[in-house]
Amino acid sequence: MGIDVAWVDEEHKPHQQVYDPRQCLTRLATSVWSDPSSVCLRFIDAWGDTVFNQAQIPILLCELRLSEQSQADPEIKAHLTKIIQLVERAVERTHTYIKFSGD
Repeated sequence: MGIDVAWVDEEHKPHQQVYDPRQCLTRLATSVWSDPSSVCLRFIDAWGDTVFNQAQIPILLCELRLSEQSQADPEIKAHLTKIIQLVERAVERTHTYIKFSGD
């Protein structure tokens, strides 16, 4: 099991989810995203939960887009595209969060 991503409400009930059965995000979180210059991605825990609030979501979205652009692996790139689309739906939506659920 990889890192699943969900757009959740204030009670952590999901509006929409992207599952990671092939561990695309786990590979990124344990290698590429550990860069200390990252504001959000470096805090995604591959084995726990990480939640981003409305103030953090635009920065998270920007970092995800940069990560997608730098990907050579088509499988990872396609997976990041799905996550970006999910995160875009949550921007400026009150009482919603983006939740990364690790293994």
